[in-house]
This record gives sequence, C-alpha cells and structure tokens, in this order.
Amino acid sequence: MSNFDFGQPDGAMCQLAFIVEDLHAAIKRYTREFNAGPWFVMEQVDIRNATYRGQPTSFRGSLASGNSGHLQIELIQQVDDTPSVFTETIKARGYGMHHIGVAVHDFDAWMKKYEAAGYEVALYCETDIPNRNAYLDTRGELPYFVEVIEMNAGTERIFTSVYRPSIGWNGEDPIRSFGTFHAPKM
Repeated sequence: MSNFDFGQPDGAMCQLAFIVEDLHAAIKRYTREFNAGPWFVMEQVDIRNATYRGQPTSFRGSLASGNSGHLQIELIQQVDDTPSVFTETIKARGYGMHHIGVAVHDFDAWMKKYEAAGYEVALYCETDIPNRNAYLDTRGELPYFVEVIEMNAGTERIFTSVYRPSIGWNGEDPIRSFGTFHAPKM
C-alpha cells in the first residue's frame, strides 16, 4: 500500500481533531504536551456549503493544524451556537476529542463501506480545493465522529505542507498562516 506524501496510507487515520474553547491557548497546550507544530491557523473561517443532519448549515470559527509525527492534530473553535457536529459534541460531553480523520482516494467507495457499517452522515461539505468531507456518526460504536477526507492533489498538498515543517521543528515561529502555502478558501 502506498503512502500519501505526508506519510499515511490510503484509508488510514491521518488526523485527530479536538474542539477547543480558546484556539490560541490550545495551541500552546498541544505544543507543550504533544510536541505538535508548527501550527497553521485559519481565523474567521466561514463554511457555507454544508449540510448538518440533512439540513443546510454553516460554520463560523477558527481552525489550526499542526503535526505530531505523521499525525495531524486539528483544533477547532466554533464562535457561535449554530447547530453543528461541534456544538452537538460540546452539549453532549464538552470540549475535547471530536473526530478522527481518514484520508482516502476513493471517497465514494469509503462512504459505502462506512454506511454499510451503519454509520450515518452527520455533516457533509465540499470545499474550494475542491474536495469532499463527511463527518460520520458512528452511532456509539466509537466515542467520536469519523471524518472521511477526500484526498486529491490539492488536499494532499495541504496535508503535506502542514507535515513537512514539523520534521525537526525546533519550536520557533509556532503560528503560521495557511495562506503561506496557498490554502484554498473554505
């Protein structure tokens, strides 16, 4: 099985994501505790082309991604109370672990596999990369969502651009902009 340029194989866990109350405080904590970084930050993200549990929705908040080894850590701070997979989790159990991201080439095949396992699409969105992402409700089988991330040249470039600076990172310049490697608008 071949690996993506950021070191993970097709269909493997590539990301752990956490909902946080304060993005910048979480960046400091995750850097200190897990040696993750540097962090690529997108402030004031506004995702509008999404559905949450079958209904149109939006997301307003900030995101940060940094690596600890080959594993990407994503921090998510939603800034309003719009119903979402994030506010749903906060209401159910508070801030913390939210989802595991799985990188896949064949999005449709992996979605069929997960749907056959009884997982339900809780959030679906398409980005300007373009790529597709689906957050699957595991119906209690796992204590978190599974995000299926469609990997194509654009998505792989972004994940690789977050991973490579983490190799041998010495802690300098811990916060960087996603714009430094031409990240797409979401």
